Amino acid sequence: MSKKKRYPVRIPRFAAGIRAQGGRSGSVRSWWDRRFLAALEGMGLGGRFARGRNYAISGQVLSLRLEGPLVSASVLGGRPAPYSVAIRFRAPEGDARARIVAALRSEPMLVARLLADDLPLEVESVFRAEGFSLFPGGKLGPGRYDATTECSCPDWANPCKHSAAVLLLLCEECARRPMTLLELRGIFGEDLTDED
Repeated sequence: MSKKKRYPVRIPRFAAGIRAQGGRSGSVRSWWDRRFLAALEGMGLGGRFARGRNYAISGQVLSLRLEGPLVSASVLGGRPAPYSVAIRFRAPEGDARARIVAALRSEPMLVARLLADDLPLEVESVFRAEGFSLFPGGKLGPGRYDATTECSCPDWANPCKHSAAVLLLLCEECARRPMTLLELRGIFGEDLTDED
């Protein structure tokens, strides 16, 4: 008879970091907020999704920085030092990027709505026509997604609960400001409004 191996229980410390507003009513969510959340749920995070939500709500994401397709964050876990999380979104380049920007600029009302914190459904189809998902979780093949996550934690699962917490906060940011979805794909407001 073998003895069960015991692992120390690590209780996450609560911090005064960025707190998710997880208590919103489902009826006030935008279509893009629901789609972003569904994309996360479709990534097969299982229990890591629920733990990530707890981390996001309890303020364990200490910092969050968006630099176009690269998102970096610091997340407090069970150890004294926070973990470093990096999320990279696949961004269109070259001709594909030029075609997306041109298609959006050709519809001034789409651009106006984006800049007014609204997201017309047509924007998603513009990206899809070039082979890009507007939301994380777009599949590139078996087990491969168009957004990759890295975390300095020892968890073998990817994305881990720390990455899930960051993705959930990104979801909330995109709900408030849908232009963030385009910025995560490397397309910014000035790309849509600057004259050539």
